[in-house]
Amino acid sequence: MRRIGEERAQEATFRLNIGEYVRLFWRRRYFVIVPTAAALAVALVGVRFLVPIYEAGTVIRVESRAAVSREMERFVPTAGRRRTRDAETKLRLEADLTGSAFLDELIVRLGLDRDPELLAAAEAKRASIPGVSPHELVLRRLRGYLRKRIGVDRVGPALFRISVWDADPEACYVITRTMTDLYIEMQKRARMEGLQEVSNFSEEQLAVYKERLERSERALEQFQREMARRSAQANPVGAANIGAAETLLKELDVDRRNTADTVEKIRRRLLEFLGRVPEGRAVLEDDETRRLRTTLARRRETDLLRRLTGAAETGEAASPIDRTRQALQRHINELVRQRFAEVATDYRPLIAEYFYQQVELAATDQERAALDAYIRSFRERVALEPQMEAELARLKQEVEANRTLYNTFQSSRTSTQISEAVQGTELGETIRVVEAATRPLEPVRPNRIKILALALMMGLAIGAGALLLLEFSDSSFRSVEEVERELGLRVLGTIPRLEDTPRWTPEGARRRGVVWLLVALVLAGAAVAGFWFYGNGARSAMIEIDVSRASASRPPGGR
Repeated sequence: MRRIGEERAQEATFRLNIGEYVRLFWRRRYFVIVPTAAALAVALVGVRFLVPIYEAGTVIRVESRAAVSREMERFVPTAGRRRTRDAETKLRLEADLTGSAFLDELIVRLGLDRDPELLAAAEAKRASIPGVSPHELVLRRLRGYLRKRIGVDRVGPALFRISVWDADPEACYVITRTMTDLYIEMQKRARMEGLQEVSNFSEEQLAVYKERLERSERALEQFQREMARRSAQANPVGAANIGAAETLLKELDVDRRNTADTVEKIRRRLLEFLGRVPEGRAVLEDDETRRLRTTLARRRETDLLRRLTGAAETGEAASPIDRTRQALQRHINELVRQRFAEVATDYRPLIAEYFYQQVELAATDQERAALDAYIRSFRERVALEPQMEAELARLKQEVEANRTLYNTFQSSRTSTQISEAVQGTELGETIRVVEAATRPLEPVRPNRIKILALALMMGLAIGAGALLLLEFSDSSFRSVEEVERELGLRVLGTIPRLEDTPRWTPEGARRRGVVWLLVALVLAGAAVAGFWFYGNGARSAMIEIDVSRASASRPPGGR
């Protein structure tokens, strides 16, 4: 009993016997061969139902303006930004290529919207969808079809592949080529429209700033002309003789007071002797008197200018004033003698002197007013000179600022026009075709080798799994050692199997074989049916646009 216990303790430890498993698989190799052969047969039959799919692609380079110079690129890490920028560009490409606006223009250019079968189907469907035109239904259907068959992949730095899948190699080639050309054309059109908007904005701003510049130049010119006019005015009073002018003004004030006192004294004497002051209108408003008064005022003003400018005084310079005064006195005496004949002869000279002193008083007032105007003009000019200089500087600064803005917008417009010209050539393109689309020769799907390999691995896995499951779930004794181990008794003898005894005669073995065969047939039938339904559905979807593909096979732009 001790020996049996020791043997059981030794056999209780699990040991992996690879050879035993190999012998097991070889002994029941049909459990692996049959499922594998069935899976391969199903795959060979099923791939015949799959629709071959062709792919045509175009590789484009999306170039972007460098944010830094080439010298700075050595110091600025750009790898991370490049990946981020490429990811954003890929998303933008997908959004642009699958957008409704782009797909509608692509459909119209390819002529897919004029397919008779699609139009007939849309007419039949419009009854259940009121308010939607057949053309819109066709566009919606074609948009959904194209969105499922357009792909964008990043194949390198700034390199992207635009692909189209279809059962017809000619259709996917034409769609890819037309789509690439249309996208480049639309991008160029968008850039041109943007440049045109900038150009129009520059034109408007150019007109605004041109008008503003002209207005400021006119204001500056008018101000300078006013300053020149003021400077050109004859003002004999300046910084050099302002003191002498003020002294002369004081002298004229004294002369005026003296003359006014003289007039007042004569007036009182006339009142005392005559009892009245004679009316002097007939004398003072006489034509000759007026002429002589004007001549006297002009000559006194000339003498004032001479004294202000410091010209040398000569006898000839003073004689005209004296001669005019003498002529004026004689003429007034003659008029008084004629007009006041009723007055006594002794009082006539007093009357004439009264009128003459009035003329002298008026001439003095006129001379004093002229000198006072000269002095005030000089004072005003001195007081306003800082303001005028500041205003002149402001006007000049405004003109320069407006001219700078005008030149800036003018150069911007010129740059925009140059950019428009450049954008019309290859130099202005930011999207370049690196590899144009070609007609595909071999389908990309289905991959028969891959499908067969997967079927082979699946068959092997199913067979091996079933074999291991049966092996671990079988509770029958397979050897004498198992009987001794389980019962704890020694086997005294065994009856050998006869060589001619059939192994599959028991009824249970036949039933298991039939069950396994039925399960295999059901699985194979289900797999073949799945292949058939999938392939038939895909083929039906392709056949629905068969006529549209015929339209797409025409050259782009053909109507």
